[in-house]
Formats: sequence, C-alpha cells, structure tokens
Amino acid sequence: MNKKLLSLTVLVGLTISAYAQKGKNEVQLSGQVGFPTGQLADVAKTGYGFAAKGMYGFSLRKQQVTLEAGYNRFQVDVLPGGIDGYYSAIPIYTGYRYTIGGFHLEPQAGISINRVAGSSGAASASSTKTNFAWATSVSYSLKSVELGLRYQSSEMKDSEEGLTFVGIRLAYNLSL
Repeated sequence: MNKKLLSLTVLVGLTISAYAQKGKNEVQLSGQVGFPTGQLADVAKTGYGFAAKGMYGFSLRKQQVTLEAGYNRFQVDVLPGGIDGYYSAIPIYTGYRYTIGGFHLEPQAGISINRVAGSSGAASASSTKTNFAWATSVSYSLKSVELGLRYQSSEMKDSEEGLTFVGIRLAYNLSL
C-alpha cells in the first residue's frame, strides 16, 4: 500500500507543478448508472453514483491531469427475506485525460473506501475497507455536456476478484 500511496503523492505533486503551464482548467459534476460485473454482479443490482472532478490543463495540447472523488451504491439482492444490504464505494482518483476531437480518453488510479452494510429490523452490521482502485473511461463532449462509458475496479486484498462495474456517465463541465 505504501508504494501505491507514494505513486499517488508523486502524481498529485506533478499535477501541482504542471499547473504553472497554460492549459484548460475545468470542474466536472457527473452522475452515473452502474452495471455490476464479476463478483459484484453475483450479489448486487444495478447501482448509481455521482462524482466531482477537477481537471487541470498543463500544456497547449488538449490534455489534463485530473483529481476526482465520488460515491457509488449498489443494493444487494441475494439476501433472505427481511434483510436489507448494500455495497458502497467512495473512489478518490488521480488521472490523465487526453482529448481527440470531442472524445476524451482517461485512465485513473487511486483508492476506494468500500463498505458493505446490512440490516434486519433493529440489528445492523457493516464492514469498511480501503483498497487500491482504478478506472478507465471514454467519453464524448458536446459543448459543456459529456456522455461517457467507464470501467471501474477496486482490488480486494487477499482475494482473486475485485469489485467491478461498468458505468454510463452523464456530466456537465464548468470552465474556470
């Protein structure tokens, strides 16, 4: 985990130092519908999420370094009657965004604070873990509105599978 944290710190440091060069700076607010894949698809229904992202241009080319935080939630659907449960994730990513025409390509890496919670009547239980996470997306902008497709994965320690999903994202970009 320390190597991952060091890599994340270096990437954020590069973002700050690159800020001195002229580029396009934006803030993005987005919502998404998430379709579970892999292990998550076996236990959860379609979910939803939202995020806020800062995008800092660092050259005259159409490229940006990004910092994003969000929230995603999936209802668990394989529990016996009377028990309610959900999976939620708070991803915090840094990334690199490159624009070709109106299309944007963006790989990201960081951490995800993952939580599984359940309740039955007055009793409840939950477990929260922080894991390495990554995402990659492709999107298209028409003026300030952006529509995208995103794959997101959160690695689970001591597990062969991660918690993964595909999201369809609608976003609004605000120029700074």
